Amino acid sequence: MLDHGTLDTGTVDEAHTRRHAMRHSAAHVMADSVLKLFPEAKMGIGPPTQDGFYYDFDVSRPFTPEDMESIESLMRGAIAGSFPFEREELTRQKAQELFADQPYKLELIEGLDESAVISIYRHNGFVDLCQGPHVGSTAEIPAMKLLSVAGAYWRGDEKRPMLQRIYGTAFESQDELDEHLARLEEAERRDHRALGRQLGLYTIQDEIGPGLVVWHPKGGRVRSLVEDYWKAIHYRRGYDIVYSPHIGRSTLWQTSGHLDFYREGMFSPVEVDEQEYYLKPMNCPFHITIYRSALRSYRELPLRFAELGTVYRYERSGVLHGLMRVRGFTQDDAHIFCRPEQVEEEVGGVLELTFELLEAFGFSDYSIALSTRPEKYVGDLEMWEHATNSLQRALESRELPFTVDDGGGAFYGPKIDINITDALGGPGNAPRSSSTSTCRSAST
Repeated sequence: MLDHGTLDTGTVDEAHTRRHAMRHSAAHVMADSVLKLFPEAKMGIGPPTQDGFYYDFDVSRPFTPEDMESIESLMRGAIAGSFPFEREELTRQKAQELFADQPYKLELIEGLDESAVISIYRHNGFVDLCQGPHVGSTAEIPAMKLLSVAGAYWRGDEKRPMLQRIYGTAFESQDELDEHLARLEEAERRDHRALGRQLGLYTIQDEIGPGLVVWHPKGGRVRSLVEDYWKAIHYRRGYDIVYSPHIGRSTLWQTSGHLDFYREGMFSPVEVDEQEYYLKPMNCPFHITIYRSALRSYRELPLRFAELGTVYRYERSGVLHGLMRVRGFTQDDAHIFCRPEQVEEEVGGVLELTFELLEAFGFSDYSIALSTRPEKYVGDLEMWEHATNSLQRALESRELPFTVDDGGGAFYGPKIDINITDALGGPGNAPRSSSTSTCRSAST
């Protein structure tokens, strides 16, 4: 963990931890209620999320609106009962015996390391495999609401059973819950998927394929205006615009490391002249080949290449969502080739460009995170340290508050992630957050 010293997160972290435990506890209360109504149900997992919680169930029929009302009513009864959450550690054998009729729990137990501590939590006769933490009792869930039901493959694998996922949320007060529900209602009214159709901007059609967007004339006009502005601001800041193909030989992606570290996010290859080609998930290797196409002098540096490059990434059907999560999108992507002593200054320039773009499009509220070396990475440690320190100094020299996402960097380099807040005060759920790394800069 880097000691950046620019943001006091003690109070924030404590409140976040408390809310995390409360929502985790609400998920357990929900699972208990579901089992009371559906004793044959098989439980998946039930974690807290940024906005609430969910739990996955394997049941004989779909949940109905009436079921949701009954589940919520039972939850309220359990909360009023003020049942304590009690933690207990078990041996692997005892845990397997306890969950003998819960196949998904048995699979989770089998996947645990031999040295892992196996723990359960109990409340009101209900027991679940869980590491915690939880609040002291069900009474410490002041305000909660069940929201929706959706399908979810077990462990995110479309080859595994489809479970039913119940989503809910919980807050420290009814006022906070009411405010959140009002935001959700307003967000539904402003849903870009409906607005896109109503305004004739774009469509996503089954005939073409899920996650693949077709821009209509009005949407094309808006997009063209945005792209013209983007080109002008990049030229003004010393970038050269480049273009790269949508497909590349497998050897390119092997050399770049994508086949080793990102294959699950790439579409299956196609064969051309008895060689494998992949749709590009990123533009990085192409820009590097442009740099390598000629002998360069240090006097030429920095070189700044920018592209509105269309990329293709395999996303599971269950996570596709309008323009927010797609399988093909055009990425504002740039790479800067510079000397080591120029890195910090160049990163600062990218930050300034990013903030200028965010302000131009009305994104004034955002948070910044320095994402460091992940467990799986390429390159040597000395270069990683130099890159990470350069990003950190660029933030500190501009007195920008940030947190550290330990291990959240890309496999090829550390990043500065800028996470925007949308017009309704919630987190922006763009397909990829704006980020700056020592290998790549993608400004919103």
